[in-house]
Formats: sequence, structure tokens, C-alpha cells
Amino acid sequence: MKGMTLALLMMMAAFAGCLGGDTDDAADATSLDNNDGGYEYASDVDNHRMLMADVCDIKALAEAHDWAGVKDIYMNGKHAEKSDGSYRTLEGIANAEGKKHGLDTYYGTAVPLHDFLMAAIDGTGMFEGTSDAVREQAVEKGVQNQIMIAYAVHELNSALAKAAAGNWDVDSGAPHAWDEGWAFYHGPDDADFDYDGCSPYKTGDKRAGNFATANAAGTANANAAILEAMNNGLAALMAENLEDATMWTDEVIKNLVIIYSQATIRYASKMSTDTTVEDAQTHQSEGYAFWRVIESMVYNAYNSSSCYNAVTWNASTMDDAASCNAYSYMTDYDMGDGQDICYNMVSHTVSGDNSTNCAAYTFIENYTMNDGQDICYNMVSHTVSGDNATVCAGYMFVENYTMNDGQDICYNMATHTVSGDDQATCEAYGFYNTTAPDNNGYQCYNDVNHAFSNDSETTCDQYAYYENQSWGGSTFTGCYNMGTHQVTSDSQEACESYAWYQNGTVVDDYCYNMVSHAVDYAMDANTCGAFAYYENYGATVTDICYNVINHWSAANMSQAECEAFGYYVNYGATVTDICYNTATHWSDTSMSQAECEAFGYYVNYGATMFTGCYNGVTHQSMADATQAECEAYTYGHHGVAMINHIYDFSNVPVQGNDYEGMVRMGLQPAWTALGITTADIGTLQ
Repeated sequence: MKGMTLALLMMMAAFAGCLGGDTDDAADATSLDNNDGGYEYASDVDNHRMLMADVCDIKALAEAHDWAGVKDIYMNGKHAEKSDGSYRTLEGIANAEGKKHGLDTYYGTAVPLHDFLMAAIDGTGMFEGTSDAVREQAVEKGVQNQIMIAYAVHELNSALAKAAAGNWDVDSGAPHAWDEGWAFYHGPDDADFDYDGCSPYKTGDKRAGNFATANAAGTANANAAILEAMNNGLAALMAENLEDATMWTDEVIKNLVIIYSQATIRYASKMSTDTTVEDAQTHQSEGYAFWRVIESMVYNAYNSSSCYNAVTWNASTMDDAASCNAYSYMTDYDMGDGQDICYNMVSHTVSGDNSTNCAAYTFIENYTMNDGQDICYNMVSHTVSGDNATVCAGYMFVENYTMNDGQDICYNMATHTVSGDDQATCEAYGFYNTTAPDNNGYQCYNDVNHAFSNDSETTCDQYAYYENQSWGGSTFTGCYNMGTHQVTSDSQEACESYAWYQNGTVVDDYCYNMVSHAVDYAMDANTCGAFAYYENYGATVTDICYNVINHWSAANMSQAECEAFGYYVNYGATVTDICYNTATHWSDTSMSQAECEAFGYYVNYGATMFTGCYNGVTHQSMADATQAECEAYTYGHHGVAMINHIYDFSNVPVQGNDYEGMVRMGLQPAWTALGITTADIGTLQ
């Protein structure tokens, strides 16, 4: 929790005021000793201390209801005279903007201290129409407690800010600001200038007496703790120890919350027992002035919003801001808990249809049901083909149709034979001849082997075939050249086919296929050129019924039957009167026209009519809640709002209400956050 409270207050004020020196340190015209209530000042803050004398005078004038006198001292000052003859004034500090107490940020106005006090002095604003007694308490507690505590807190925060900026100067830096904090809290207790009886310190001792939390000397435990914290904090600043100074500042804030929690509780308790409205409202004003001293501290210590009821003071943990603001008191309110139904006024039944379907019922006479078949029907043969609509439309009669039952063949028109060649091979036949090459004039050619040799003309003529020829005791059969004495492997026909040809002479011709590379020397030119390829050769030509979609055909079907196919949708469907729903396609042939036309859609049928408190977001309903309770829900800081409600002048206190218990309940979360115990607060005596 170290530094938490002051850090929060500093955050609220940091945007409005700079962190430099923010007090007028002009020398004062009064000389005091350097010690008040056990605190020894490190610097001269006599002028600040003397401001407490103005508080005493204002308190006396307020008790006399001398509002003009109060305003004069508040605005112009009386006792805190500076060396230049001017005066430090309570208005000067209450009306100062951007100070480090953070109240301007919390209340959302520039000078909330000044606004409150001037309204009490003048009887305006929240104090318009209130009694002098009510205004008296607001003025007294406003100057003694609200203004002085706010500025004491401001000075402590200024001390921390100066320390953080490295300004440790005793007369103008952090220690000096710290001294000013005690001056505003305690005031002078010199023999000739004894004004501490009008200080916040004195309030602490009085409240400790009310709650039995004072020591034997009558000093409040909280004041003793604040004095210790102030002395230790000053020592820390003199030692330039910002961390410890921050810790001791937190201790001061904690004990201020203790003191003014006691004050807030005490006057709430008085409101419960006061027998007159005047007394109760006077204590309400007094308690409210005390409460404003720590309101922002309590809020910042435990800033958790919830939904609470300003009449019953119950808090709802289930509601967020939206649902908390959604409570309304309803009279004969349609809860919307009925049913949206499709109801038949003739049969008195509920159909379960939605609004669109419920409106779609219609009665149709001579309605063709959808219970037939979609068929392909032949009006001549009176048969059903099973074809779909596309195929059924594809029948046509074709005359002299060439069937696809022939063969693809390679046919020779000269020999009237089929070769078995494919189309490419069939079309590759050509007739060619062999010519003796123009080389050495003549060539030796064998027209059986169809090849030239390198033999000379003499050698070419000496080939002969011998059968069982005896030579030198051996018998020979074969082709023998008498010139070269070489034996060849030629047959007798080939051996006897060597001939000498002059160059350029055609020595042979043949039929050649460029695809298969087959050669036929026996085929003449006419036969070689007679090959041709025929597709679907020998196919049947006839009249047929043909389907261009699935390529079905029938050669034995007449033209009349072929052209009689037709596609019929919902063939053979029932024709009847029906109740038909055009949205769902539901139908009922047995329903009468009256019943069919009696369907109607009813929204929120059978809904509850409710009078009570209803939440438009959560839809929670509370039939037992009064209108006042229902309209009292508010989202915000539960404890702060509860206490503000108690001290709201528009809420006249009611004798017997447990205002003390409510205030304690509102303060408890902040006490827990700050480490304040039940013993610290004590028991109201």
C-alpha cells in the first residue's frame, strides 16, 4: 500500500498544477517559537501557522451567525499578516486552482472548497432555504477541517513533488513544504498565540474522546500516529529519503481517514436519535462537512463501482452499469413471456408454423396433386421408355441411314483382295524401278537378288550353275565363276541371272510401301497402284428410328411410332380440392375450406401482465418492490454514494434509521484497503 493514497491524490492534481513551489513564502509579521504539539519546524512557517487564528475568529462569528463578519475575515484575512502588510487568507487557499489535494478533479469543479464555503456563508446553492444552524456547522467545519486538511495534504504532496524534483532546500524545498503541512494541521500553541483549539488536530482529539481511542493524556491515537509520521517524514526529507517520506505520508492519510470516519459516524448516529427535524438537519450539515474532508480519500482507497439501491442500500453484484440503469417501475406491463403461435380458430389447434408459414394457407379447388410420374410415353405403342426429358426429345426417323456395321479395309481394285493394312499403310504403296548407276559405264546386276556387284563384264558373264560336277576327284553342285574361281551361295536361278547393263538402263521394277517398307518385285504397276482404304465398307443402308442423345436405334420401328415419343410431367396425378401451404408445401385433402382459411398468427399469446419493478436489460422482475425502491438504483462507488445519500439535504433524516451502521458499511472497504481496524475506529460512546 506504500505511497498509494498520496499517489492517487497526486495523480488527480498533477494535470492541474505544476510540481514546483506553490506557497507564498514571504516573511510574516509575527514571530513564534519553532515547535507546535511536539513537532519542531525546520523552516520558518509562522505566517502559515497564524492562519489558524482566522479560523478561530470565523468559528466565533459563525456561532453568532454574523455572515458578513465571516465573509470579511475569509476573504481579507486578519491574523496571518506578511511582512509587506498583506494577509494570507483562507479564501486564498480555498480558491486556489490546481492544487495537489486533487479535490478539483474529484468534484469536477475548479474550486470545490471555496464553492462549498461561500454557499454556506451566503445561504445559496445546497444551503438555500436552510437554517442558520445548518449553515453555521457547514462554515465552522468547512474552514477548520475541509480547507485546512485539504491544504495540509496539498503541502505534503508538494513536499514529495519537490523531493522527487531534487529540491531538498530546507527553507524553500521539500522540508519547508512539509513544515507547512503541520502548520495547517495543528496551528500555533504559543502562550501568546494559542490557536490550536481551532485546528483539525483538535477535531481528532474530540473524536477520540467520543470513540474511546485517546491515550491517557487525552491525545487521539490517530493524532499521536500523525505526529510520529510527520516527525519521521521530516527526518526522511532532511536525509533526502523520498521513499520513507512517501511511506510516512501514507501513514498521515490513513490516520486522517480514522479521525474523519469517526466524525462522519458520530453525526450520522445523532441523526438517528434526534427528536426534531431541525436538530437532525443541523447534525446532517455537520456530518456532511466532516465527510467531505475524506470523501475523495475513501473513494481513491477503494474505487470499485457497483449497483446499489439508495432506498434499501442493498448492493447488486450481478448488475453492470447498463443493467443497473435499466430498472423501471411498470404498471400492467406486458412481460413478453407469451408464445408466438399459429392458431386455427375452427379446429382450435396450434400448428407450430412461424408467421410466414402461418399466412401461407390457401384453399384450392381442382388442384392437381404432385403424386403422378414424369414419363417418356409413346402414343403409338402405348409404352413407357424410361427415358428422361432430354433423351425422350431425341428420337427421329432417318431414311436410307448407313449403319455402322461395315468394316474399315485396305482393298485392291485390280486383284479384288483385302490386304489387312491400316489406313496409313494402305495409302503408302508406290511403283518404282532400278536403273544401272552412272558409274564406270556398265554394271553387273542380278535380277533375282536385285543387287549390283563389282564384277567386270568378263567376270559377270562367267557365272554358271553346276550339278554334281566332278573336279579333281570331288563332286560339286553350286554357282561357280570360272573367271574368279569363286563359289557363291546363289541359287541356280540367281546364279544364272547375272547380266551386264549399260549405265542408265532400267534393270528392274518393283512395288514399294513407304510405311511398312515392304518390296514386291513380282507386282506390276497396275496392281501396285490399285490399293485404296474404305471405312465402314459393306455397311447396311436402311430406314431407322434413331435417338441423337443416347444413339439408340431401331431398324424395325415405323416412322409413325418413332415420332410418337413425348415427355409428360406428373402423368396420372390426382385432381382434388385441397388446403395447401404455399410456403411449406404442406397439403391436406380432407380439410374443409372453412378450417383451411381459419389459420392466424398471434404474437406473445398468453403473456403475463406485470406490475412491479422490471429490468430492461436482464429482464429480472421484482413484484414486491415499491416504485421508490425500483427507481433508486444507481451505479457507482457504493460506500461513497451511500454516505452522500445520507448527508444529502434533500433526504430529511428519519429518527430510528440506522445511519451509523450504514456509514460504517460504506467506509469499511476503504478501511480494509488502508489497513484500518475496528479497534482503530473504536466504539461510539
